Amino acid sequence: MNPIPVSKTKIIPPRRREELLTRVRLLDMLFDALDKKLTLVSAPAGYGKTSLLIDLADQSELPCCWLALDELDRDPQRFAAYFIAALTERFPEFGVQSRSVLERMSSFEQDMERLLVTICNEIMDSIREHFIFVLDDFHLLDGVQPIQRFINRFIQLMDENCHLVISSRILTGLNDMPLLVAREQVGGLSFSDLAFQPQELQALLAQNGSLHISDEQAAQLIAETEGWITGLQFSGADILPRSPARFAGDRGEALFDYLGQQVLDRQPAELQEFILRTSQFEEFDTALCEMVLSPLYSETQDWQKWIKSISNNNLFALPVGADGRWLRYHHLFRDFIRARFERERPLELKAILSHLEFAYEALGEWEKAHYICRKLNDANLLVEMIERSSIPMFQRAMVTIEGWLNELPPSYLRNRPGLLSIRGNIVYTKGDVRGGLDLLTQAEQIFRREKNTSGLALTLVRRATAQRFIGDYAASLRDAEEVIHSTQSIDDMQALHASALRIKGLVLFRLGKARESISYLERALDISRLTDKPMIPVLLMETGMAYRATGNFSDARRSYEKALLIWRQSGNLSWQASLLNNMGFMYHVQGEYEKAVFAFEEGLLCAQRIRSLRLEVLISLGLGDLFVELEDFSLAEQNYQYASEILQTLEDRFLSYSLNASRVNLNLLNKNAAAAHLVIEEMAKSVKNSPTNYESGILSVLQGRFFLLEANPRKALREIKKAEKYFLEDGREQEMAVTLVWHAAASFQAADQVEAERILKELYESKGQISHAVLVAVHQARSWLEGLQSTPVVSRIARVLLTKAEHFASTMPGIRRQLRRQTRVVQSPVPHLTIQAFGQASVSIGGRPLSMADWQTQSVREFFFYLLTISKPVTKEQIGEILWPDVYDPSKLKLRFKNEIYRLRKAVGQDAILYKDIYYSFNRSLDYEYDVEAFEAFIANAKAAEMPPQQIELYQKAAALVTGPYLNDIYADWPLHDRERLSQMYLNALAALGNLYQASAEFESALNVCRRAIAHDPAFEPAYQVTMQVHHRLGDGISVKRTYQACVDAMKERFGLPPSQELQDLYRRLTR
Repeated sequence: MNPIPVSKTKIIPPRRREELLTRVRLLDMLFDALDKKLTLVSAPAGYGKTSLLIDLADQSELPCCWLALDELDRDPQRFAAYFIAALTERFPEFGVQSRSVLERMSSFEQDMERLLVTICNEIMDSIREHFIFVLDDFHLLDGVQPIQRFINRFIQLMDENCHLVISSRILTGLNDMPLLVAREQVGGLSFSDLAFQPQELQALLAQNGSLHISDEQAAQLIAETEGWITGLQFSGADILPRSPARFAGDRGEALFDYLGQQVLDRQPAELQEFILRTSQFEEFDTALCEMVLSPLYSETQDWQKWIKSISNNNLFALPVGADGRWLRYHHLFRDFIRARFERERPLELKAILSHLEFAYEALGEWEKAHYICRKLNDANLLVEMIERSSIPMFQRAMVTIEGWLNELPPSYLRNRPGLLSIRGNIVYTKGDVRGGLDLLTQAEQIFRREKNTSGLALTLVRRATAQRFIGDYAASLRDAEEVIHSTQSIDDMQALHASALRIKGLVLFRLGKARESISYLERALDISRLTDKPMIPVLLMETGMAYRATGNFSDARRSYEKALLIWRQSGNLSWQASLLNNMGFMYHVQGEYEKAVFAFEEGLLCAQRIRSLRLEVLISLGLGDLFVELEDFSLAEQNYQYASEILQTLEDRFLSYSLNASRVNLNLLNKNAAAAHLVIEEMAKSVKNSPTNYESGILSVLQGRFFLLEANPRKALREIKKAEKYFLEDGREQEMAVTLVWHAAASFQAADQVEAERILKELYESKGQISHAVLVAVHQARSWLEGLQSTPVVSRIARVLLTKAEHFASTMPGIRRQLRRQTRVVQSPVPHLTIQAFGQASVSIGGRPLSMADWQTQSVREFFFYLLTISKPVTKEQIGEILWPDVYDPSKLKLRFKNEIYRLRKAVGQDAILYKDIYYSFNRSLDYEYDVEAFEAFIANAKAAEMPPQQIELYQKAAALVTGPYLNDIYADWPLHDRERLSQMYLNALAALGNLYQASAEFESALNVCRRAIAHDPAFEPAYQVTMQVHHRLGDGISVKRTYQACVDAMKERFGLPPSQELQDLYRRLTR
């Protein structure tokens, strides 16, 4: 999606001109005012507001963001785009997320809070220093309430590091101004402050004209002009002494007379002509002059020569833009030359504006083109421009184009099919799908009568999309197929051809014909690579979705990763959320649970940042289904409830159906047949009203499982066979394989062992490798398949499948623990058993810490932690040798062990300690959390992570778990090895974290981590190395030397040795 075009000349502070006088008095006042949230600089035209702020930007040590406002910025979405761009220009790491939210706004008023929260959060995340943000000429936006509310709310939300400066000819009337004043959060300068004082006038004349006037003359000039400097500046030093009163009274009229007589009329005729003709430009360069003015000249012009002449003759034009190659006239001079041009050359005016409108369209500057059309007062030209702009503007600025439509006469909106089509597109996008379809149908009928092929094709694409959203797949297919046939041989309509192919592919996918959909989506992708590059990642994601549905995971992953890379670079949070949901589902069905949860949660964070409720529901359902599969039913229900609450505010049949299917699955696994039956009946009504193969198949397999639970295998078989038929037609291999498992279970329960044998053989032999989804299904159907192991015909295959499923089940507790550690969005329930071994050893059950009274003796507590530490089961004799070496008598050892194991099981629960074949071990299938395991897992994941932010997060989590040495209050010898091993892991993690912070220029965090490492082990050299490097980067040579000396002292005290040669070499490099 193309962003809203931004003119660099508006967001780069103008260059400070040599003739500008530094007014120290005002700069001091401004610097004092910057301590507050908001600084107002308010004065009439010509008091030097902009010049003062240019000087502020030039002299301040704080970085400065700049936004020069104009009339076009009265459009709220355009204003917000420039607001974000001004921040991005100074801080390039800012803006990715904010632009993504802006470009998807459907209503500025409704989405403003979401946009502002995103902007302020992104400022906090990416701008780690104080800065100035100047909004110049804010009076041009007076009366635009959405923008006033935007700024008002921004001031409330912004962090203390942002210092907003608003320059305006009038006092800015924000709603919360009285509150800001009362809280002393507003400072500023008024026209009385900005008025020139005599000594400043003297300094200006001396600096720019080597003219010296007396105190009396200066005071007289200031008194007669009230310190209004513009007229005095424009008149020049040679005029000032002689005609001090010429700008008193009607300043505007006198100024225009002066500009005509003393400035414009003194230029060569050809230069005068060029100046007048460029008066209609906000800013201009050679390329724009060529596009707009060349038809007015009979010969080729050297535009750069004219632009240089304006600059060299000091004709009140500012060089703007990064390279200063663009010019912008001073607004008072621009007003003068515009008025004169429009008075003297009215015929030429219309030609220039027409050429300028055409140029802006060609440059994609649709807002500027709209402004010119309104200035020309040509309704037909305006309407045609809006129709041409609809595709690019709808993609990035729907709010703006909706505002343009609302300004048009009602008759145009009722009768022009292009406008009806645009309105329909906007209406259905904002949620009124039926209303949007009515408007699109009206447009379609008119286009057919007029035989307008391109307009009809665009409208049918829009209508097909709306029909797909409401589940009217037959109608959507009809419209898409018509466009495919009508546009396939027309070169300039290939983008619409690709859109229609995409819609057909998506409809076929939704109808369960995933394999058939792939060819249409691939063709759309091939065309889009040439005609519509913003659609490439969308189609990569959608083809990946189809690949995944047909079991082609390798191609699906490649497509997803390509699309994710593009959207991360562009910062499009909405598409990232949608794609990450698809990736999470793909990882889930492959049994890669950690990757799945990470993708789901990252997607959910993206969706929440842009407040996309539909995506939040979709991702929450995916997380719920994953936790159901892992039998963490409480966490699954938490996700389903969250989705259910959001769905109450949405009208989305597909999501409602999906939630019902998920809850039926949960109820069936919980053996709650009554609850499952109620939801199944609701699902059946939905499928009856809008049947698709996929949804019908899901319903049938759930009904079959319900009948199995009710001990009615005959009815179960009937429903399961229906499901197989639907999934076969749809090409849903994954769903088909799962359904076959339930078919085998139902057949066996119906005493049809031959059929069960056939199905299991088909599953076992046809796939080559048993899919994860099949193993999950076998585990869930275990109670109906168990008896197959004793049936001679199929016992071997059943035994293999059930053994593999049992192995999967045994891994569930460990997977749940790992997921609990990494979840960031979903609040995980408290584990049954919480174990802390770092620092003071402790154990909690259900959130209640065990006391010494629960353990009864210290040795029982040590017994528990010893079993937790060992990796293999041990005998009571091995336990006694480690824990009670002084007990030699076997009978005494037996009695001691018997009492200790009894007390231990009473303290932590009977099932906490396993006994099998004379061996004892801790039961790791329990619901528990152990800080040492979590610590080691975080470090392993940090080492495997590829992105520094993810590595930092994981090392931080690991370090946070270490509250002291391992088992610090157990004084036996057996913990010593692990205590030293974990201590070294902790130090290495801190060193790695310090290096990551240093590489990210987070120097204070790096120093804090190193201090923590040195406090843990004063002789840990890597912490000294990082500390020295950080101080060196900060230019603090004294601290480098102090750190090195501290290391020398620590090494001498601990080992009696100097630091390593590596550290000594580093010190010499840093201090040479």
